[in-house]
Amino acid sequence: MFIKDKVSILEKYIKELCKAHVLPGATFSLVDGENTYINYFGKSQLIPEEEELKEDAIYDLASLTKVIATTSCIMMLIERGFFTLDTFVTDILPLYKNKGVKIKHLLTHMSGHDADIDCRNMNRQQLVDAVYENIIDPNKFEKEVLYSDIGFIILGFIIEKITGSYTQFVKENLFDPLEMSDTFFIPSERYISRCIPTEFCTMRNQIMKGIVHDEKSYVLGGVAGHAGLFSTVRDLSNFVKMYINSGEFNGKVIINKQTIDLILKCHTRGSNDDRGLGWWVKGENTVLCDFASDKTIYHSGFTGTSIIIDMDNKKGFILLTNRVHPSRNNNKLVELRRNIHNIALTSIK
Repeated sequence: MFIKDKVSILEKYIKELCKAHVLPGATFSLVDGENTYINYFGKSQLIPEEEELKEDAIYDLASLTKVIATTSCIMMLIERGFFTLDTFVTDILPLYKNKGVKIKHLLTHMSGHDADIDCRNMNRQQLVDAVYENIIDPNKFEKEVLYSDIGFIILGFIIEKITGSYTQFVKENLFDPLEMSDTFFIPSERYISRCIPTEFCTMRNQIMKGIVHDEKSYVLGGVAGHAGLFSTVRDLSNFVKMYINSGEFNGKVIINKQTIDLILKCHTRGSNDDRGLGWWVKGENTVLCDFASDKTIYHSGFTGTSIIIDMDNKKGFILLTNRVHPSRNNNKLVELRRNIHNIALTSIK
């Protein structure tokens, strides 16, 4: 149930962010175990001319791909017995160079892999080779959380190797059962007009619209474990509702409750960050919202997208923006997310 007066405060706040050029526009959703409230404000784009935002807008989710698609698929494959959290990556991917790194290290960003790879002037095969050849930092392995796109690219390779098709597996086992009909990698021509533009890319000399913003995902063909997913706030509301209901949606178990519990657990205690499997979890280093319970998870995407779910209080909030439009230099949203979460989660009874 949503508190009308509190929702009005949230809507006023988001409108002010649009007016203050913190972001061009925003689509948001409040979710509880049964209901969803969706609204949107501002512009879908500012250049080459301004356009009004529409409710069915499709956003480049960027790193939300990590938790929506990749983490979900990895946990499903563990449920089905293909490997465990303690399986060595080299047992699945023989080309992988780092002995001792396990699935859980990639999911929790405790592998010691570099955060990024400069893929300028690389083709797809060169980037694949660079990922496989990236040597971990032994001083950080199992000791320090270092947020790494490389680790999740490797998880994408694992899903592809086991299932034969990452995109087909995630569609059949997650998107279709959750009725997420507007969620996919590589938008087809029929969806391009609904896609929200991101950055003006000097290298490609164009505004990115319906083309993945993340450079590594682009070089990899638009399908990757760390970025590349496109979706709508309505589809993501179904995903969040599934989490709130302990893995169930419309009477069907998508992910087992014990799996959700395992995802929520902090696996990096004593380190520099609080990480569950894929997600940030609320902890000593991570205050996601002043009013959230200890069983709260969160993730964001570079383009300006984010999801926060308070499992104990059965509340979720999705914020989709294109804060990188027309330039990634606009970082104003980042420092305001906790403020937004405080308003949003107190808008749900």
